[in-house]
Amino acid sequence: MAKNFPGALSLLDDAALLDIDPDHQMVITNDILTAGVHFFENDPADLVARKSIRVNLSDLAAMGAEPLVYLLALSLPNTVDDAWLELFSNGLKQDQINYGISLIGGDTSSTPGPTSISITMLGRIRVNKALKKSNAKLGDDIWVSGNIGDAGVALKIIKGEVNVIDDKSKNYLFKRLHLPEPRLELGNNLIGIANSATDISDGLANDLNNICQASGFGAVVQGDSIPISELVSTLIKQTKHLKMSHIISGGEDYELVFTAPPEYTKNINTLSNKMGL
Repeated sequence: MAKNFPGALSLLDDAALLDIDPDHQMVITNDILTAGVHFFENDPADLVARKSIRVNLSDLAAMGAEPLVYLLALSLPNTVDDAWLELFSNGLKQDQINYGISLIGGDTSSTPGPTSISITMLGRIRVNKALKKSNAKLGDDIWVSGNIGDAGVALKIIKGEVNVIDDKSKNYLFKRLHLPEPRLELGNNLIGIANSATDISDGLANDLNNICQASGFGAVVQGDSIPISELVSTLIKQTKHLKMSHIISGGEDYELVFTAPPEYTKNINTLSNKMGL
């Protein structure tokens, strides 16, 4: 359906590109979050709002783009009251301030089904500078911007599949699930360094495979080189049914996985130290 528009990138990338002036392209992405699938009905509405914004920003980060504005569409059951909407709006406002973006329109509708939140995020990037999944090169190193698996383990805790007793550990993991950090600064700084990139929404294994499929190459990853937090490492040792395979397939990380030539190792390590990643 998109073959006649090159900027759709064959629907394989994190966002589409639209020429807007001789020097810039618009970067457009859309994500839908549905209650019972991407969040729980009893999750705080402000956190739901902020995550809805951040997962879209993460798509822009993966392409190195600068976010500008967004459109919001809500499908709400009659169980949603004014207090929920006020809290949801406060969450949107908070992250609009945090990321310098504005709401410019949208729509609302009623539904008998679960709450559904659709955000279309628009950003911009200089022409021909966007990072793409399809541009990995033979011999590239594979990098990840932060720890993998924290959010997936948080979800297992909520479902009662993993036990974490102390509140400090729970709060750390729950924050990683509810408030992912879109790596916008990193994505922008990777332009001219990384050959390919995507954000990790469906698990490191799945999203790295997407890069491989789009670029026409395979990948070799050493298990002990995958970055995980000390807490998750401890939980793997303590929990018989929690395996590394769960960590790399759990999703919801919203870190960046990217590939770059080996000669840029020093540059990437400098960025990592500068950004605390």
